[in-house]
Parts: sequence; structure tokens; C-alpha cells
Amino acid sequence: MTQDAGHAPRGQRAQETFGPNASAYAASPVHMYDDRIDIMMRMAGELPAESRAWAMDLGSGAGFTAFALADWNRGPSARRGAASLAEDPHLMGFNQVVASDITGPMLEETRRIGRDRGLTNLALVRNAAEHLPFADGSLDLVTSRAAFHHFEDLDLALDEVRRVLTPGGALVMADSVSPEDGVVADWMNDIELRRDFSHVNNRPPSQLEAMLAGHGLGIAEREFTRIHLQFESWAKRTGTSEEETGRLRKDFLGASGEVIEAFQIRPANGDIHFSWPCLVLRAVKG
Repeated sequence: MTQDAGHAPRGQRAQETFGPNASAYAASPVHMYDDRIDIMMRMAGELPAESRAWAMDLGSGAGFTAFALADWNRGPSARRGAASLAEDPHLMGFNQVVASDITGPMLEETRRIGRDRGLTNLALVRNAAEHLPFADGSLDLVTSRAAFHHFEDLDLALDEVRRVLTPGGALVMADSVSPEDGVVADWMNDIELRRDFSHVNNRPPSQLEAMLAGHGLGIAEREFTRIHLQFESWAKRTGTSEEETGRLRKDFLGASGEVIEAFQIRPANGDIHFSWPCLVLRAVKG
């Protein structure tokens, strides 16, 4: 099922970036699976088993986090021989999972992959993060992976997240964050915006956590990890022009020592390996 909640003008830049490149994101290894999903599923597993009726993945992209929620028992833990659902309530999935995104072609990829995986408890809805088509207090869990830095009005999006969560419901999010050092943070945001004009802001952890607390979402746990990337595939995924790709490459190779250290920049085999810092956290509605 797909519903369209409208509000097309908001998120226009995201639609223009991700619509034509949806298939590239659907085939991107770093989006299909990395340790962020494992951490998020562990944090989501802190919800009591009786509070796992409805979950929504916000800014779902090609749907991989939503798939993990909808079919928990086929995730990495199960493939490693973990206990059955009956034996371990932390592995119990959600009755209904909604993949929410503003970009139609991304949701079509979600529909295709979800169908191939045989998921029957997955619904799709097209909407902006700032306008969630759900009743007050109707969702037990909201997840979001690699999306917060794309939301045009994060304050409004967080208002909406809090509104739709049940009392005691949780937001589990993972996103790239900037260093606290303003100069290094500016370098990161400039690079990201030139590669992807739907980029809005990678915030430092202190600012992001303060925003969550200010919207009545108390942080219950946090973990830091890294998003490991390779320059050529990273630039190609958003359809970056050859000219801009060349300029970006020069900026990586000519970066200051502080930037090189912060983002682990390392030329290798004709490519450039680097990583963005990533914050994963669980915040609970009081």
C-alpha cells in the first residue's frame, strides 16, 4: 500500500537528487547494511514486546531500515544463529512498519525490494518529514537512518515525531554528524552540499542532542560509529558532475591535517577512502 500525503514543495531538492538516483541507492552497500542497522535494532529492541504494534521509518530511502524492522528474525542476528523469537523477545519485530519518504522513486524501490523479500507487514507513505500523516500518539517507534541532515526544518520534524509517538515511545536515529570544531564542520558541510544539493546540515552531536531534549525527547542511550566511504562511488551516487567531482577530489587531497584526521582521509588504489562520524541514539518521549 502506498499513500501520498502531499506537501510536494517541501523537500523538492531531495526529490530532484534522489529520484533520478534511486536505483543507485537501492544497490549501495553502505545503505543496504552496515553496523548502524545492528545498533539501531538493538536500541529498538529495548521497547517492551507489548509495545511493538506500529513503527515508522522516516526518510526511509530504499527501505533497508524498514525491512530490518518488518522482518527482524531474518536479520544479521538470526543469520548468526541467534535464538528464536519465542526465546528472545529482543528479536520480536513489529506488527506493522511504514516506510516514509518524500521521493516517489525511492518508495518504488522499497516496494520492489520488499516484495522480493516477501514482506507482508510493510506499508509505504509519501510525505515530508515535517508533515506526518499519523494520529497523535499512534506510533510506538520512529526510526531514521542517514536522513536528519536532509530535513529542511528539523525542529518541525521533531515536533511531528514527538506528536505521533505514544507516551514512552522511542525515536531511534542514526546520522552523520559534524565535529564540534566549527572550521572542520564547515568543511564537511561545504563538501556535502556541493556533492548533494539536498543536503541541509550535519550538526555536531551537542547541538543535535540539545534539539532532541528541547522537543521533549529524552536521550536514553547513544553510540558513536563511522560511515566508511570511497570517494568515487560516493560522488557518483548523487550524479555529481565530472567538473565538481574533480574539484571535490582536489579538496580531499589538499585538506588540512585537522580535516584529514577528523574524516580519516586516505588515498588508496586510485581512490580516496574516508569516513564520516555517525551518532546513533535512542530518545524516549516522556
